[in-house]
Amino acid sequence: MSLLTSRSSLISVLFAGYLAALSAPAFSQFAAPASQPATAIDPNKIRFSPILHEELPPAMLKRIKAITDTFESIDGISYTQAVDLYKRDRDPEANLVIWDEMLKAYKSFCRFRCKTDVERMDVYRVLLLRSMFSEDEAVRQAKPRVLSPVETRAAMKYYHLAPKPIDLVPAK
Repeated sequence: MSLLTSRSSLISVLFAGYLAALSAPAFSQFAAPASQPATAIDPNKIRFSPILHEELPPAMLKRIKAITDTFESIDGISYTQAVDLYKRDRDPEANLVIWDEMLKAYKSFCRFRCKTDVERMDVYRVLLLRSMFSEDEAVRQAKPRVLSPVETRAAMKYYHLAPKPIDLVPAK
């Protein structure tokens, strides 16, 4: 069994939902450290790490609120759930930087579009994949329902961080 750490606590919840809702093989594949290839992991064999931070700083809570205010209607993760997940994260600040960038990219791309739930989901999914994979790999795995390949790449252009694979730590 693997223990969820880093960004994986929050993203694993999304993976399970996407696996069920979208039957997307891309979301059953977790990114691995750069020295290892990506590995497919059964989401049923993953468990949450214990609470590592009893409290989170107010500034961090404000950022989490901004993220959930935008993404809860897409990913179903409430503010309360997200706070709990970040308390389990080994490095919540590093992971919030990624989600802050996803939020900025999402809002920039969707500023004058993203009128449908399907389009919002496509953009969210594309950005989530881009946060973990190169642009080319994210495009290959995205399989958007309404975004064209050009629109998919355009959405990714708003995301400026290097890909950060998800780390899973074997449970002891």
